[in-house]
Amino acid sequence: MYTYKERKEIYDKLLNQLIHLGIEGAVQIGSGVNGYTDDFSDIDMMVAVNLPVTENKEKIKELLLDLGAIYIHEGMFREDIYLLIPFFENGLEMDISIMPTELLSVQSPLWKVVYDSDGSVLKKMNELNEQFLNKQQPYRTTPNIAFQFIYRYRKAIIDLKRNNLIGALAHIDIMKEFILEIQILNENQKLHQFKQYQLLDLSFQEVFLELYQMDISIDGAEELLEKTMQLFKDTISKNKSIKYDEDIYSIIENL
Repeated sequence: MYTYKERKEIYDKLLNQLIHLGIEGAVQIGSGVNGYTDDFSDIDMMVAVNLPVTENKEKIKELLLDLGAIYIHEGMFREDIYLLIPFFENGLEMDISIMPTELLSVQSPLWKVVYDSDGSVLKKMNELNEQFLNKQQPYRTTPNIAFQFIYRYRKAIIDLKRNNLIGALAHIDIMKEFILEIQILNENQKLHQFKQYQLLDLSFQEVFLELYQMDISIDGAEELLEKTMQLFKDTISKNKSIKYDEDIYSIIENL
């Protein structure tokens, strides 16, 4: 596994070589902005480039290979926004999104402009940050999350009646994710790419982890389903921003 020093050295090399390529700017995002959560944190960065973006993406890919990347996963969020996830022999991972300055985004307070060729990147990020902070709910949440939960509950019941244990458990796993999302909001945590579940309320953690204790059987899944529903009700009752029609519970009656 890589050390703190190795991560810092490769970060510095990356930034220097990106500047040498002629990028418009670079924005560090995630825990690295505050010195990283721990020794296992990776490097997250947005890189603003000139058009054409695809040409610059290929140059950055070559740069990462020269730095020692042993594998690079490529993705595309939308037109002119690309993702490169390089992995290194020492275990280090990077998440690098590449885009024009006008397509930069702010999805959490954890960002820092680490290079700006002409001031336009910082100007854009400050504008986006102001918009982010002025939103009533700045983080993207699951639309109609209460309905989505109840609908999954309904599907799980039907699967149990069909003796489809795996299908029911798959629905319950998604229901757990909805509960986690609500709890993160309840605790005013940063929802975007939240990973530090160990920071959540300890009493919630204890009850949530009980959802992983069950008999692998139809009866065991039925009991788990009821425990999951109870935790959902307890969790959403503490949330002041999620509005929903309690009549949605009618869709699971008489099943």
